[in-house]
Amino acid sequence: MIENHFIESDFTNKEILLSRRRFFRNSGTAFLATALLSSCNVIDDIFPKSGKAEDRDKTLAFFGDSLTIGAGGTAPYGNIVGAALDLRPVFSEGIVGQNASRIAVRQGGVPLKLSVEGNKLNGIQPVKITKLSNLFLSTPSNGDEYGRTGTVNGVRCTIRRKAVTGQDDVYTITPTTVSVIDVPADSEFLLEDAARLKTATQILWYGRNNIGETDAEKEILSALVSSIAYMTAPARYIILGVLIAASENKGTENFNQTAAINAALAAKYGDLFVEMTPPTDAEMSAIGYTPTADDLVDLEKMNFPRGMRMDIINDDIHLNDKGYLIVANRVIDKLKALKY
Repeated sequence: MIENHFIESDFTNKEILLSRRRFFRNSGTAFLATALLSSCNVIDDIFPKSGKAEDRDKTLAFFGDSLTIGAGGTAPYGNIVGAALDLRPVFSEGIVGQNASRIAVRQGGVPLKLSVEGNKLNGIQPVKITKLSNLFLSTPSNGDEYGRTGTVNGVRCTIRRKAVTGQDDVYTITPTTVSVIDVPADSEFLLEDAARLKTATQILWYGRNNIGETDAEKEILSALVSSIAYMTAPARYIILGVLIAASENKGTENFNQTAAINAALAAKYGDLFVEMTPPTDAEMSAIGYTPTADDLVDLEKMNFPRGMRMDIINDDIHLNDKGYLIVANRVIDKLKALKY
């Protein structure tokens, strides 16, 4: 299951500001204190104006596939990032095996439209979805049930995906409160989490499951452009490169395709791009990792060392906690450099 990880401090900035305002209002020195603070150019530090860094949404929203939720490790790598950055709230949203376009729907950048059986809701009973613009909860990797909440025509509902062996996935929509409103064909469904996180700093890791497809680069770039356009301006985001699989060593067709896609992403996003190249000696030293002889062979082939993989025999894609720590440290460094 996907986990949303939030860490909140006991005292919000708002509460601190209110307590300070009460102090000045209740003391006889309010006018003098304000005058002195203004003359010292520090009044804005105590009463921050809208738009200052202190007023920004502190949430870090991680969107992607199984790599985003840390498959192969013990927790999403975003947890490490949030903990390292003053315990900022973290939201990790990923579904295994999904390509970039489906991720972009869950992020909110690609609109989701649906039609339902009978063109209306049915109290609080599930209604079958007969048409969906994107199978945004489907994956070829498993038959797990996935659900997301949002609104259609102002009514809060939950969409669920159920996999049926040998058949197409079944999608249903269920109102959270009794409703029998009409749902015209191709009505837009507004995802709740996507809308809430438009103001967050977003870490987008798209494309691993597109590799091998002829239109991979086009779909990844299109999904990212849509996702970034959806964010509240000024958008704060970083783009992670596509990770090379364990078998995709230098010289293979998939290695070349991935390298070309990453080069395109680097050219388009510049300082907002985070490489997914193999770890450097300095990065491995920083986490106390000493590469084995087999690791050195992998590194020579321009790949993540097998000691940072979940299981190179049975799992071609995923990292283990050491590998995700390398990714987390790169994200931490980038967020700091960008002052996000």
